[in-house]
Amino acid sequence: MLQRSRTIAGPSAVPGFTLVELMITVAVLAVIAAMAMPSFTNLVRSNRLTASANEMVALLQTARTAAVSNRASSSVCPSTDGASCAAALGNHWIALMTKNGVDTVLREATLPPSIVVKASANLAGGGNKFTFTPIGFSAVGAKASGSLGLCVQNLSGDNGIDVSASAGRVSTLPRAATAACTGPGDN
Repeated sequence: MLQRSRTIAGPSAVPGFTLVELMITVAVLAVIAAMAMPSFTNLVRSNRLTASANEMVALLQTARTAAVSNRASSSVCPSTDGASCAAALGNHWIALMTKNGVDTVLREATLPPSIVVKASANLAGGGNKFTFTPIGFSAVGAKASGSLGLCVQNLSGDNGIDVSASAGRVSTLPRAATAACTGPGDN
């Protein structure tokens, strides 16, 4: 007679991971995450720099548009109180329109603390203030142009973006600003 073997299901027949397999999987994931972290950190820093430059461009464009639309003078400048211009560079900026002796804040932006802000010689000489005339031309003190340098110190490669206003044209230029975050040149 033929005998049939019977398998009895027990606790060892339950499908799943053993503790050793789980530990190896977690260890492999930890190694992969450790390798990816510096790249992710650089991505975040680069995105903050780009977003800050875009915000400064938006401030300048808002001021220029308001100057032309309202036939009034408007400025982009650093501010400590969010309502008036300050001469010292900082990470808080406003777009301010002056019409009939009344100042109106059009837009304000606060850049992240990791962004280093530097002024070109023209901008520093003009009190760190971009001004747009009612016909849309820019002025930086007695000059027609100036640049604001935004930089992230611990970012490799192009760690700076220069935002410029020249004759009413707003532009950006990425550059390697070195670890010391050197200031921009005048355009």
